[in-house]
Amino acid sequence: MLRKENSLNGSSNILGINLDGDRLLVVYGSPTGTVYERLSAPIPAQANFAAVLELIMVQADRLLTLTQAQHLALPERVSLAISGNLDPETGVLSSAVDFPTWKQEPVRSQLSLRFNLPVALEQKANAGALAEYYFGSGQNVRNLVFIGMSPTVRAGILTNGRLYHNTGGTAGQLGKLRLAGEGPAGLGKPGTLSGFASAAGMLELARLRYPQHWEDDADLFQIIRDAQNGDPFAQEVFAEAGTQLGRGLAALVHLLQPDVMVIGFPGCLLDEELLKPARAALAAATELAESALPRLIPSALCARLPELEAIAPAIHQFRTQNKE
Repeated sequence: MLRKENSLNGSSNILGINLDGDRLLVVYGSPTGTVYERLSAPIPAQANFAAVLELIMVQADRLLTLTQAQHLALPERVSLAISGNLDPETGVLSSAVDFPTWKQEPVRSQLSLRFNLPVALEQKANAGALAEYYFGSGQNVRNLVFIGMSPTVRAGILTNGRLYHNTGGTAGQLGKLRLAGEGPAGLGKPGTLSGFASAAGMLELARLRYPQHWEDDADLFQIIRDAQNGDPFAQEVFAEAGTQLGRGLAALVHLLQPDVMVIGFPGCLLDEELLKPARAALAAATELAESALPRLIPSALCARLPELEAIAPAIHQFRTQNKE
């Protein structure tokens, strides 16, 4: 249990947590975006809320042992980015496709109780939008849409420094959009945008299109490396994923007319392998002139994005409070 402070200042530190069904990442960072230490651990399959809470505490204790050995101060706030449908007002996670047993879990109150610290939290796509806004591709951008790609395709929408939230925290589930009658599913339904363009969906797409081309233990990052090294099979997979991504973004472009759309991790690793076909498909689907289309760009943070997502909710809370 940690000591409790009421507010952050520029030199305060943050215990950041980034959580989805695959991995727990805990980081120790500052309001300036500096990350001093990080630890990650896999999430056990079908882990319930109580088990994941215990894992968070174990990993946080390990992390703070490292930071205290460096004579770094105890954190003054907990910050959480989490997958699923999170209500930021109540701090309750109603559901998550990657945590199928979780229902109406009081995430904020449980973390606050265990750490005895204030807790700032956001859904992962929203946290990604904040991270890009403060430290990445969204700096000096008025209207920003961030496209998270893991565990599902999800949009975080930020205008004039303010996130869009709906009641219950269910907004942004762009990945549910059905693009084809059949196809990869990812963690959703076959033929959806998440099926074609999420991290899990792109791996499934590769195995669906070329079942004999990769070894059974090949992961998405192997296929990304293959595409970067000129493998035509891998390049075709990501061209198809990019095309479906562009089609899926069309309605959002007509609705919001954002200045920039930022593609998150791991799509950012692919850069033009994914984004060139996505831009072409977006232009065709919207029938808009190039000057009317948003800039579709990869995350500037990319591999650093998960750790900055972890601390971004607290940083945003701190900066927003200082403006008032």
